[in-house]
Amino acid sequence: MGFAITDIAYVRGIVAGFALAAPLGPVAILCIRRALARGRIECVLAGLGAAMADTIFGAVAGLGITFISSFVLLHESAIGFLGGVIVLTVGVVTYRTPVCHVTGTVHVLSLRRDMVTAFTMAITNPATMLGAAGIFAAFGPVDLKTEPTKAFWLVFGVFAGSMLWWLILAVVTGTLKQKFVDGGLLRLNKISGVVIAVSGAAVLATAAYRVLEH
Repeated sequence: MGFAITDIAYVRGIVAGFALAAPLGPVAILCIRRALARGRIECVLAGLGAAMADTIFGAVAGLGITFISSFVLLHESAIGFLGGVIVLTVGVVTYRTPVCHVTGTVHVLSLRRDMVTAFTMAITNPATMLGAAGIFAAFGPVDLKTEPTKAFWLVFGVFAGSMLWWLILAVVTGTLKQKFVDGGLLRLNKISGVVIAVSGAAVLATAAYRVLEH
């Protein structure tokens, strides 16, 4: 009998989670900005929020939970509008917020806010659901009823793979932090805000196009 590495549910989950997290979208830009301005822990916590969203989408696609995926696809335009507004708002706030270096204790409230912001941005992105569906269409879903252990390791693997990406991003970005002076961070902050806002506007435009098309 042949054996493929993708036969292992946990490995499939890691590959899927890493692939879902890796594209440098608005959430990644937000995390990079947090890491450079405040430190690695901010990036990791924001990444945790995004990883939770990736895990939900991965579980839906990987376990074949069709009623949730059908709901997302059916309301793709509405979710796109909501996600676009959120991302656009985050971009504007990022652009207008001055860069503050963290020299002491990081407030728990700030960490929670970063995590919730990243989760909200990721969970309202229908493209992530489509990406997860595409990945698991190649791997094949796991039956939750007949293979609960395999299902658990698949979902845990998605989370682990996504967090692996955010940890790598935090370490790399945190290493580069020392090379940025205040002026460079300020420019990066402005650029990050613009890129995130443009991404949100693009999501809104795409959602509007889909509505008009129908």
